[in-house]
Amino acid sequence: MARKKNQKIKTLRVLDLLRNHVGENDAITTKQLGLALLEEGIPCDRRTLIDDIETLSAYIIDNPEYDFRIKVISTNKGNAYYTVPKPSAVSEEFSEKELKSLINGINNLRLTEEINKADAKTIKEKLVLLAPESKRGKLSQYAEDDSSYPLDTVAAKILIDSINSLTFMKGKTSNRIIDTIINMSDQQDKEALISEKNSPMYKGHVSDSITLYDIDKIFRAIDNQTKISFRYFDLDENRNKIFRHKGMRYTVEPLTLTPNDNHYYLLCYDEQTESKIKTYRIDRMSDIDAKLGGEPISDNAKKLRAAMPSQTSQVFRMYNGPVRKVTLEFSDKLIGNVFDKFGADTKIIRTDDHTCRITEEIQISPPFLGWLFQFTGDMKIISPQDVIEHYTNKCASICGFES
Repeated sequence: MARKKNQKIKTLRVLDLLRNHVGENDAITTKQLGLALLEEGIPCDRRTLIDDIETLSAYIIDNPEYDFRIKVISTNKGNAYYTVPKPSAVSEEFSEKELKSLINGINNLRLTEEINKADAKTIKEKLVLLAPESKRGKLSQYAEDDSSYPLDTVAAKILIDSINSLTFMKGKTSNRIIDTIINMSDQQDKEALISEKNSPMYKGHVSDSITLYDIDKIFRAIDNQTKISFRYFDLDENRNKIFRHKGMRYTVEPLTLTPNDNHYYLLCYDEQTESKIKTYRIDRMSDIDAKLGGEPISDNAKKLRAAMPSQTSQVFRMYNGPVRKVTLEFSDKLIGNVFDKFGADTKIIRTDDHTCRITEEIQISPPFLGWLFQFTGDMKIISPQDVIEHYTNKCASICGFES
């Protein structure tokens, strides 16, 4: 009976304990809260305690009766909680760096009308007033000179690595973009960023085969929902272009541009393919023609555009081929690989201590078979039988045996 009574006052005691820990330096961990409750005869598991704190936080944030709010930080001992005074109606808690970022965002807006410029100036003045008084002078100067706040060094390195990894954009184009990023960054870290730019792991790529101007033309056609045309080529052993269809132009209905596996692809509507989508690598496209006010794409293409998020993942999951419901059995050490390939919502069924199964709609194609082959011994097809035979025949053919 006493235990039940104690549970009824648990939430109130949690609130009381948190109110006594003001500021980040006095934060109390989930474990410490649990022990404090236990000393009062109130047992509480970690998950329930976290739920209670979230409920309290949501309740008091909008309740004027409370002049504080609950904040959480992550530590090497787990989550820790503390309270801070609620901000007044005319202020909010922003760091100097956050305020500079907000001001920089306004500085970078393309404002042409005087009324817009006046509004922007007013907003920047209000942002300056949100800072502690000792910081306002420096922020005011920053807001006046319209200078750009340096790009975070970590963000700059990620952007540089991303551009370096794109095989379609090398040489002068990528160097120009990376140099722009370096110039936007903290100059104290310039040498480290230049080193990132010249990383040997990205050497040996081809030079530019498509320009940003070409990509811009494709984007404009997609936005305007008009068709484009181009020539498409392969490369021979000497890297010479061999144009398909004897150099004749392809006319397509563009849907979107999307990166995949370090390449950039144009996805187009194609009534003749099973998925209704055809892909073209943009670094294999030449002589792109995307006239402003060109021929509009079809209504069917417009409808497919609306479903592009789900369609894109399917196109690049296994590429084109007949779609079959396939059951795969695999070692549980491959669970991460399965989620990566089929998505985080994939239903995985454990069959024993070390083995799992999935049943998915899969396009039976060389990329799927290649993906499966890398897990030989740890993954196998359970059904259907014709897909098993198809895979067996392909393996025999690769080894030079008659299927």
